[in-house]
Amino acid sequence: MTKQQEKQDKQPKWLDNLRALMASKEFNPRSLSLKAGLNATAVRDMLEGRAKFPRYDTIEALARALDVAPAQLMGGGFDLPEREGEKTVSKTSQAENDALADDDLNLLTEIITRLQETAHEYRQSLKPKDFAAMVTTIYREVQSKPSTTKSGKAAIDSHAHHLITYETLRQRAASRK
Repeated sequence: MTKQQEKQDKQPKWLDNLRALMASKEFNPRSLSLKAGLNATAVRDMLEGRAKFPRYDTIEALARALDVAPAQLMGGGFDLPEREGEKTVSKTSQAENDALADDDLNLLTEIITRLQETAHEYRQSLKPKDFAAMVTTIYREVQSKPSTTKSGKAAIDSHAHHLITYETLRQRAASRK
């Protein structure tokens, strides 16, 4: 396996969606960055792993430039537009895509709510970047382990408590320096 392949294997799944959408719309990184109103090197930086988890407004601008919903760009499992002379095999139906998007949205809403409640309980103020990183961490962990709704909520609570406790300890250690 080449270093390029290893690097791509470690990148978030949404970057595969970005690459596929760029190819289907015939964008290069620079042209997409400019069309989205971003810095000329923004998309290149994402594709090369320097910006793995951009802010939502960046994703929204990219999705708008690619003429897709942000959830489609981030979520995957959707049908890409066909290129001229190319046949695409549909992986899932639109109804299945909508159900998956609704499930993801419900899960993310639950994670955000429980993390906010836990932070409030610990009287912990989080920077937006730290909060987003925690949401992402919990989402990945819960997504990787299919479970029932009840145990899924318990898993979210458990992860939220662990992350908030860690952040509290990290901030205390930083303030001692």
